[in-house]
Amino acid sequence: MTTANSMKAPSRGSVIAFRFLTAAIIIGAAIVGAIGFAGSYDSLKELAEDKGFGGFSYFLPVGVDAGIVVLLGLDLWLTRMRIPMPLMRQAAWVLTVATIYFNANAGIPEPTVTNPYPSLWDDPVAVGMHSVLPLLFVATVEAARHAVRRLAHLAEDNSMDKVRTSRWFLDPLRTFGLWRRMRLWEITSYAKALLRERERLVYLYRLRARYGSKRKAPVEVALPLRLADYGEPLPAPPLTKREEAEQAEAEARERAREAEREARARQDRAARQAEEQKRREAEREDREAREKAEREAREAEREAARDEHEREMARLAAESEARLREAREAARIKAEEREREARIEAERHAREEARRKEEEQVKADEVQRREAARAASRSWHEQPRETREGLVDPSPAPSSRASQAAPSQSGGSLSREEQKAQREDAELHAASLILADSRPTAKDFGSLYGQGETWGGDRLRKASKRLGSDAEFRDRAEKLRLERMLTST
Repeated sequence: MTTANSMKAPSRGSVIAFRFLTAAIIIGAAIVGAIGFAGSYDSLKELAEDKGFGGFSYFLPVGVDAGIVVLLGLDLWLTRMRIPMPLMRQAAWVLTVATIYFNANAGIPEPTVTNPYPSLWDDPVAVGMHSVLPLLFVATVEAARHAVRRLAHLAEDNSMDKVRTSRWFLDPLRTFGLWRRMRLWEITSYAKALLRERERLVYLYRLRARYGSKRKAPVEVALPLRLADYGEPLPAPPLTKREEAEQAEAEARERAREAEREARARQDRAARQAEEQKRREAEREDREAREKAEREAREAEREAARDEHEREMARLAAESEARLREAREAARIKAEEREREARIEAERHAREEARRKEEEQVKADEVQRREAARAASRSWHEQPRETREGLVDPSPAPSSRASQAAPSQSGGSLSREEQKAQREDAELHAASLILADSRPTAKDFGSLYGQGETWGGDRLRKASKRLGSDAEFRDRAEKLRLERMLTST
């Protein structure tokens, strides 16, 4: 039975002590099991050698003793998988008996002339000493198996409590009946069996006090006592006449008290209902007063909202009129602004048209200058190669001399802008010749423009430099080269 002390949590010191004790038991069990296995191994090996097993005698002890461990472990595994097989444990018991018997036979003395057929009883001390070691090993293995089954919850606790010895001496007949019912109906708890026995005896003595004996009692009263022998729980025991009278009086008093409580409850309910009615009336009056006040407040709010709406509409009308005037003024200002912008745009177009015509005139002059430069270049290329290289100096035609002399004669009268334009045209012409792989000498190129060798060399060098650094200049020179090629074809 569970007591108050058993329900208390163990202290920290007791837990630590229990852990140390558990560790010591495990270590001791391992040592004892190892000693038992070693002793059993030596005894079985010697016995196997005497029986002619030869080299297999080294494996026979391992097979027998390890077989016990393997079979018990297999029994645990099968039980864990919910497919128990009792044969495994029975086979382990057979091997246990076998190893004990084999070790006991190892203690039989050697045959002598006086005792050619020794038996187990000739030297019981040696037989006992040889049997102790396997018993140690087997006991350790069985203890480990039992602990594993309990810790893994593989074993069902079907063990039955024992009846106290003192009870057998004090009341042997009833104790035997108690023990018999525990065995017959599998009542494993001794405390539960005692409780049922107590209820049975109380029922029996009350029945006797009421009816005199069990035989005189009615069947429906005596039947539960008979069914208790088959494990059926007992109902409430019968009462005596005095107890019945007392119970009737108690029930009458209880009914009177219940009637009184009901009367008080009815009065209380009536009083509560009256109070509830008064409270509801007061709440109704308050609610009506609040609703009336709310209606008046809503009417006042609607009136105020109506006035506010009228004022807002008047304000919006005034704002609309003001915005309309502003829109008209803005439209007038915008129309004047558009008219002014139209005049400014017309003036700008006129200026742009004048500038465009001026630019076209400048471009026409530029085209004329370039045509003159191309004509000069074409006339230079049409001369024989010996004449261009200076090897043959034929006399130029009068027209050529005139075209060459004209620039030189007018060179001194050219303005700065005209000189700059002449240099630009010469450099563009020189770049187109360089791109066409027809680079002239500085003297010949200068003579095309009526200038000297220095001027022609400067133009050629400047054209080469600009071809490498100015992409736009290079594109213009390439375009000029292509135009000259098309013109020549």
